[in-house]
Amino acid sequence: MKAKTIFLLSVFAMLLLPGIGQSSSEKTLPIHDGIGGEFRAQSSLGREVSLSEYRGKVVLIAFGYTSCQDICPATMAHLQLLLKRLDAAADAVQVLFVTVDPENDTAAHLEEYLARFDSRFVGLTGQREETDRIAELFLLNYDRSHDIQLTTEYNRSKAFAKRSYLYAHSQQIYLLDRVGRTRAFFFTGTPLDEMEGAVLALLKEPAAGPDVETAVVEWVVERDSASAD
Repeated sequence: MKAKTIFLLSVFAMLLLPGIGQSSSEKTLPIHDGIGGEFRAQSSLGREVSLSEYRGKVVLIAFGYTSCQDICPATMAHLQLLLKRLDAAADAVQVLFVTVDPENDTAAHLEEYLARFDSRFVGLTGQREETDRIAELFLLNYDRSHDIQLTTEYNRSKAFAKRSYLYAHSQQIYLLDRVGRTRAFFFTGTPLDEMEGAVLALLKEPAAGPDVETAVVEWVVERDSASAD
């Protein structure tokens, strides 16, 4: 708990540092050691996936649950807009959505839920201990806060579960580079310009091989030329 508190305070402090509002593509993003790590989990793809499977791509990780009616869909919509802005460069980016409610969020329901935003998004679920381990790797705080009945359109039951829960959870979005290191933290309200700049900065780093790097650079040059015109 102490480590999680320190982490949250560090994120807040980062937002107050000079230059945080500048384009992330103009500066080197720090490496946040001790936050993140390799994991495996069942996915909305119908099979188990690992973080290392996405080596070579920039990864954005968000936590939440499908019965959430405000922050989680807003976060997914924000990431949907980010990928649209990235255009062709989005092919080198992967969004992962880790549920904090694995008892209700099956792989099939995650697939249906995420398809409403972008079919490329991948949801992660499994046994409670498996998703808890991922949350612990990223120092995520969450609590089952209210024992109340919620609409459960994406739960295992057809209409309402006998008892569904409201979760309070940290809302940060984790930005990982192409070798899986945590490099930045975003929130639903983070300007898309800032997020786009950070993603493009990581895509320009020499980690994925010349084909991906050339494609990204060509797209950035084409975009900047079009803006100049």
